[in-house]
Amino acid sequence: MSTVEKIVAYVQEHRNEYLEVLEKTVNFESYIYGVKEIKNKCGFFLEEKFRDLGFETWRVDGGESGTHICGRYGKGAKKIFLLGHYDTVFPTGTTEQRPFRIQDDKAYGPGIFDMKGGIVNFYMAVKALKNLECFPENTQLTFFFSCDEEGGSLTSKHIIEEMAKEADVCLCAEPGHKGEGYITIERYGRDVITVEAKGVAAHAGNNPQINPLVELSRQALYIHENCRDDNMLYASIVSFHGGEPGPTAATPEAGYFIVDIRYRGEERGKKAAEIYQSLKPTIEGMELKVLGGVEKPALVQGEYSKEAIDRTVAIIEEMGYEYRPVCLGGGSDGNFTSGVGCPTIDGLGPNGEFLHNPKEYILITTIPQRVGLVAELIRTL
Repeated sequence: MSTVEKIVAYVQEHRNEYLEVLEKTVNFESYIYGVKEIKNKCGFFLEEKFRDLGFETWRVDGGESGTHICGRYGKGAKKIFLLGHYDTVFPTGTTEQRPFRIQDDKAYGPGIFDMKGGIVNFYMAVKALKNLECFPENTQLTFFFSCDEEGGSLTSKHIIEEMAKEADVCLCAEPGHKGEGYITIERYGRDVITVEAKGVAAHAGNNPQINPLVELSRQALYIHENCRDDNMLYASIVSFHGGEPGPTAATPEAGYFIVDIRYRGEERGKKAAEIYQSLKPTIEGMELKVLGGVEKPALVQGEYSKEAIDRTVAIIEEMGYEYRPVCLGGGSDGNFTSGVGCPTIDGLGPNGEFLHNPKEYILITTIPQRVGLVAELIRTL
């Protein structure tokens, strides 16, 4: 029996323990905009579980967002960074309405797929390696479990980037898609910009000529039409502001709109930036300002990540599955680690479906294989 087969068998034998830890983790409320003291209970529970495995742990204050949980295990030269988040998009009280439950081969609950199940994957992978006495002596693990990923990682981004710079590879516990063999190989980058226009407030009956809403409409259409490359680059105008909400005889002095831009690969990101950074007023006397920029760089793979990718493919195929790489439009904290040049394997959470949805679930039957993949990456990278 190969090592990865032993790990899969171990997790299968300890499936009930996995589900017990998962149930407790899911049933702790951790809404991204919830009360800090309530969210902390989830983070502190996870900290305790990893401390039980022998991790040295510490906390980083995330302000009103909550508390980030960090840990370190081992003293080896090979440094692997485990990355996850325990906050969810579900308002406080959701777990009282629909707590963790199992039906047939599926487990349900708020945040179970995105991404509490992924963090429990990390926990069980390390426990299996230790109990099977095959944890690699040359490896040091660090982890960072964020409390604010769903809100844009405002207090965690720079911490993640600094920890990734010290690592040889990052394993990210984002959802693992619907079926065996899947990992997230790429993610789109995201820029968020605000375009502001300032004109001259005027009576609508006097044929005003420096109307910021006209300027903004032209600029929005220009961005929409030019920040576009089929499904590889696209811009969405997500909000438009200016003037009074009802009928009025006045044109406003100023207004603004917000754009969400998604792109696959760095070059398309550069193209988008060149477009919005070079905007010029089309109306004489109008002031135009562009604020914002890169929110998450694209998660890309290159020669620097070849070893990690090749090893991932080999493990998946050794377990008897087809390697299925996926590129996603949504971002993760793995975008930050990739952005600083750390090889990143994303989408290592359980198999499942419907993240950010009341129907969210994970497949219980594939838990041993998903944990086995994580454990074998830790053991052999």
